[in-house]
Amino acid sequence: MKIRVITVDDFPLVREGIVRALNRDPAIEVVGEANSGEEALELVAALRPDVLILDLIMPGLDGLGVLERLRQTHPEVRVLLMTASEQAGPLVGAMEAGAAGYLSKRASPEELRQAVITTHGGGSVITPALADHLLRELPNQTAVEAQRKVRALLGPRELEVLRGVAQGKTDIEIGQELYISPRTVQNHLTRIREKTGLRRRSELTRWAVEHAIM
Repeated sequence: MKIRVITVDDFPLVREGIVRALNRDPAIEVVGEANSGEEALELVAALRPDVLILDLIMPGLDGLGVLERLRQTHPEVRVLLMTASEQAGPLVGAMEAGAAGYLSKRASPEELRQAVITTHGGGSVITPALADHLLRELPNQTAVEAQRKVRALLGPRELEVLRGVAQGKTDIEIGQELYISPRTVQNHLTRIREKTGLRRRSELTRWAVEHAIM
C-alpha cells in the first residue's frame, strides 16, 4: 500500500516541485493537489489521504485554519506543514493545532520524502533549523516545553538509539539492548544525522545532552 498524499499550496510551481519530489519514491502516491484551504478540505473529504502537505500561509483559509477544521472532521489525517518562514511563533501554533510535522521550504526533495514517511509512520518531524529558531526565539517558554518541541524531531526508536550513543555505547551494544541488529542501529543513526544535521558521535552526544534526551 502506497502512502496517499495531497499537497496544498497557492503557488503552482511549488506544488509541481513537491509532486515531482514525491513521485520519485515508489512508496508514495500523490492523489490530489489543492490551491487553497477550502479546496484542501474538499479533497480530504473526497480522497481520504494518509498525509496532507499543507502550506502555512495562503489567502483565505490558511494552514492553521485548515488544521483546526481537520482536527474536528478528519483527525486521522497526518498533516505536514511547509513554510518559507522560520519564525518560532507559527511553529508553536501549528504543533498546538495538531500538526505532525513542520518543514521549511528550504528542505531538499529527500528530506521531504523522509518527512512524509516519518509522518505517516506516526512520528513527528521538525526541520532542525526551525527547531533551533524555536529554542532561540522563545525566551518565555520553559526549558522543558522547548525541549519537548525539539525532541519531536526524532521518532521513539531514534531517541532510544541516540540515548545509547550519548551513553557511549557501540552500535553492537545499542543493538543488543534494543533487540535490533547493528545494521538497523546504523540505519537509525543515518536518519538521526539527516534530521539533526550532525555527523560525529560527539556532536550527537552534545545535542542529546542539550535537549535532555539522556
